[in-house]
Amino acid sequence: MLRISTPRRAVTALLSAPALVCALLVGVSQPAHAQDGVPVAACPGYVEQTISPGLSVLPQAETVSVNGQFGPCTGQLVDPEHTFAEYTSSATGTLSCTLNVPITNASGTVRWQDDAGHHTGTSHFTGGITLSQRPVGETVGIVVATIDSGDFQGRTLQITSARLTIDPVQCLTTGVQRVAGPGTLEILPL
Repeated sequence: MLRISTPRRAVTALLSAPALVCALLVGVSQPAHAQDGVPVAACPGYVEQTISPGLSVLPQAETVSVNGQFGPCTGQLVDPEHTFAEYTSSATGTLSCTLNVPITNASGTVRWQDDAGHHTGTSHFTGGITLSQRPVGETVGIVVATIDSGDFQGRTLQITSARLTIDPVQCLTTGVQRVAGPGTLEILPL
């Protein structure tokens, strides 16, 4: 039986279909998909982002680290060895609670797992992160990256996530250092 952490188990139960995550992210401007418009792999999940030294009112240099747990994945390229994914990435940029400039230097990995939780492959990627704020204070992050090596090499990786745990008061005190929420990981067609 697959052993997964509590957040992953909850997300797998609550977000069993990518359409549900998309419904949560209504109003998100997403980059255009390839011609047929359908991802070849789509994985619902949960994303956590840490920001150091922490978003404050004034712009400053920040290091952003993102971790995510995704699955089960569906789509035409999904096989038993690409059922779940662990996502990690990092980037640097000038950010604040009110300034969301695209970050172009993101890089990271997707570690693929089978149903039993065994590591079955890795995708290495480089790309960018776009953050945008929404009317009720939540932040939406979109990662668009090229898979440079490993599984799905040459394809585009896209992760869209809602960071629902932002506390605006922290912008004035300690700085926002952690945000999290639901998301989707997609592998787009060539």
